[in-house]
Amino acid sequence: MPGHNWQICQLAASGRGGMIRYSSLDCRTNAAMNKTSESWRVLCRYRYDALDRIAVVDIEAQELVSRFYQKSRLTVEIQGAVRRRVFHGADRLLAEYETEGSSIRADLLGTDTQNSVLQAVGSQGQQSLAYSPYGHSAQGGPFSGFNGERADPVTGHYLLGNGYRAFNPVLMRFNSPDSLSPFGRGGLNAYVYCQGDPVNRSDPSGHAGLLGLPDLALRSILKNLTSKDLVNLSLTSKAMGRRVSAAVDRLPVDVTDPNALFAIHNVLKSKMGISPGVLKNDAFKAKFERAAANIKQGISKEIQSVDRRTQSILDYMARVTGASELQAKRALERAQRF
Repeated sequence: MPGHNWQICQLAASGRGGMIRYSSLDCRTNAAMNKTSESWRVLCRYRYDALDRIAVVDIEAQELVSRFYQKSRLTVEIQGAVRRRVFHGADRLLAEYETEGSSIRADLLGTDTQNSVLQAVGSQGQQSLAYSPYGHSAQGGPFSGFNGERADPVTGHYLLGNGYRAFNPVLMRFNSPDSLSPFGRGGLNAYVYCQGDPVNRSDPSGHAGLLGLPDLALRSILKNLTSKDLVNLSLTSKAMGRRVSAAVDRLPVDVTDPNALFAIHNVLKSKMGISPGVLKNDAFKAKFERAAANIKQGISKEIQSVDRRTQSILDYMARVTGASELQAKRALERAQRF
């Protein structure tokens, strides 16, 4: 795309074989590659669009793969003459449609509650698929697989969040830490997948799955987050936004801060991921009044300080204590005549 500033990540293999690493070219999915004296061969390049989604997959010795999304869903993939489409109904996978020239293949998909494809029925017959609890499958199959995700064609990892982080179903963990972790001292395991419960949970965004946490556990996490992280977490989904709003029972504002009222204003404008309705309580009212009183007291002290400095200047000019502006002006006029 002309004029587009692509973000590029490279996947390389060691000359010794058996080892792969990702480059440090702002790759969203994995940790940076260490500089060594070994020779590395680039296996694949990933290009990200302005929304940090994988837009192009450039596999060694193959045609470019272009990806297109509808909101957060991968819906179309084009590789040379091959066109692949994924059809959804509400939040469920329904079918896949692939064309290559005059050749057409359509598969109706049967999924479980987590959207993992278990059956694919098409003109070429019926195919059954199975996965380990963490999504590893030795079978080839449809475009979509475990939890409805597209496996990376080179590594077999799932690039969750449309390329945010790579999940390794064999190691049963992410290859890089979650940007939202750790949450305070001890924190959560930054590499864990679905809190160790992949059977009952899924993680399409690649971020820590907090929606299933009890309120008490979620509160203990949120109280250690900065306002910026609180906003980012609340924006991951509408459901998470509601959980954050309901769990935050205190205003994350230092009432002794001179900018406290600006922070409160941002809360009321929903710029901090907190619903204003949650703040309609006595605790918020008391905090607002305390912040306003502190700021008023601070302004009063500053005014008094300015008044004292002004009076000291007038006293110096008039050579008397408690001089008025008129006395200082006359003293200045006398000094100018001489």
